Order: sequence, then structure tokens, then C-alpha cells
Amino acid sequence: MLLSSCSTMSEEEIASPFIEEGTRFSGEEAAAVYERGLEETDSVSLYYNLAYSYLESGDYDKAIATADKAIEIYPDYLRFRYLKAYAERSCLRFYSYEKTLKEILEYDPGNSTIRELLLEHYMTIGRKADAADVAREIIIRDPENQEAIKALASESSFFLAIAPEDSISQKEKARLWTEPPFVYMPIGILNGDRILSQPTSSASSTP
Repeated sequence: MLLSSCSTMSEEEIASPFIEEGTRFSGEEAAAVYERGLEETDSVSLYYNLAYSYLESGDYDKAIATADKAIEIYPDYLRFRYLKAYAERSCLRFYSYEKTLKEILEYDPGNSTIRELLLEHYMTIGRKADAADVAREIIIRDPENQEAIKALASESSFFLAIAPEDSISQKEKARLWTEPPFVYMPIGILNGDRILSQPTSSASSTP
């Protein structure tokens, strides 16, 4: 009877007790719970929380490896690529970070947040020509985007004339690199949002 009952349960229903238990812990302790859960089911939420827990404990290699494994199983769930990008940026793997951002844009060409992060990346490492290319794409969708205007100022007198002065403090920029992400918040993880105490229903839906 128990086997029959389990066979009718969804992956997320099987994962639910492990998610509930795991959210009481953090880092490696939480990861151990989610690893046990993955012995029972290949749940989206378990993979995501496991990768996040590794990220939280500072084990970026395991976070990236877990995200890669989840991407093989769930290639259309962009949340794993978001988390992977956050981990790559956190451990200064800039080439991989850039590649992951581009992969996200291939799946989701209209994602303005990811495109702006790619622009920020190019500006940070001094690749002005690449930054200008991305900025032109942003300007088409958002003509008043201040960062895109600044990126184009180096090659256009028009944009130079209207470019704003850099008003973002170094402290604010640093925050984007150091604050931990939300669980189950695919865009938020790249913008430095904080962790939630409980998972949301979005874990079982498409991004």
C-alpha cells in the first residue's frame, strides 16, 4: 500500500518533507538534507536548494556542478542558470559568467535584467566595444536606460552629451557582489537579494 501511495506522488510532494527540514538549516547542514532527498526523487526544488546551500557555504565548485547537473535534467528551467551565473560571478570566473549570461539570453532574448548584467560585466572589465554592442540592444527597448547611455558615450557625441554622471557608490556596487540570493527567486539571486525562510510554489512551475 505504501509503495502504491508513493508511486502516485509527484516529485515535489516527495521532496516536500526534505524541503521543510532543510530550510531549518543552512550551508553544509542544509545540503546534507537535500542530498538525502535527491536519493528519493530528482526534484527541481531539491536541486535548486542543494546548489544554493553549497553557494551559501562558499563551495562555489559544488554549487556550479549541482546547477550543471540540474540543467542536464531540466534544461528549460532558467533558475539553475541564474544561480550558476551568481556562483561564477562570486568566485570571479568572469569568462564562465559571461558565457552563462549569454546562454540565458539565448533562451530568453527579452530578458532585460540579464542583458543589463552583461552590460555591467563588459563595463567592469573594460570591454567598451562589447559593452556598446549590448547597450545598443538595450537602448532599442529602453531609450532612457542610463547605463546604456553611459556605455555609448565613448563612441557617440550625442550620448556623451546626455550621459549621466556616475552616481552609484562603490559601496552600492559591492553589495551586488556580496549579498546572498533568495531561494526560488531566479532574477533576484543576481541582484543580491536575501534568502527566504520557506520555499514558494514557483519551484514546481516553469520560469
